[in-house]
Amino acid sequence: MINGMQIRAARALADWSQTELAERSNTSLSTIADIEAGRRGGGAATLSAIQKAFMQDGVIFTEYGVEKRPANIQIVEGENWWLRVLDDVYYTLLDQSDAEVLILCGDERESPPDVIKMWKKIRNQGTTMRQIVREDNTYLMGSVNEYRWMPKEYFENYVTMIYGEKVCVCAEDNTKAMIFKDEQLAKTWGNTFNLLWKEMEKPNESTATERF
Repeated sequence: MINGMQIRAARALADWSQTELAERSNTSLSTIADIEAGRRGGGAATLSAIQKAFMQDGVIFTEYGVEKRPANIQIVEGENWWLRVLDDVYYTLLDQSDAEVLILCGDERESPPDVIKMWKKIRNQGTTMRQIVREDNTYLMGSVNEYRWMPKEYFENYVTMIYGEKVCVCAEDNTKAMIFKDEQLAKTWGNTFNLLWKEMEKPNESTATERF
């Protein structure tokens, strides 16, 4: 079982603060601090969540320590998987100038309050968004200028998202996501998104009851 010293070393390799680790592992900040300081050992579920968060960034716990491996593909699944994807969006784009998220086949009507809260956090750091949604969808939480309508016959509510050097693809009936860290792939998907964007109609109005 991993210990506080290994977790401190893993944070150093990942260049994460205790706050970032807490958010990425869905663990309280006080729990992280206590484990690292040796005030508590941490339960099996907590340590597993911490280990899984590091694994997604390529930080692996070994018999004698910790090592960093290339993390070009992440698989995010299990409880709160979409929130953990949005955590990755937030930290990937943090402090980047002109940061933008491109969302293909999203539907904000499906977003629960905790997801909306996370999107607001992402936008509040200065990140802009553009989305391609289904043509009859007027529940748009941002400015209508940020949306384009895709014809119904081509729309599937399986989100593909491009941000920074990453492409996120939802899979398996929207129960997991695969995140590819690949600059050229992100550029290719971004070009495809922009081509679709130019050809599609902009909505005229929003009926959303809550706004970003």
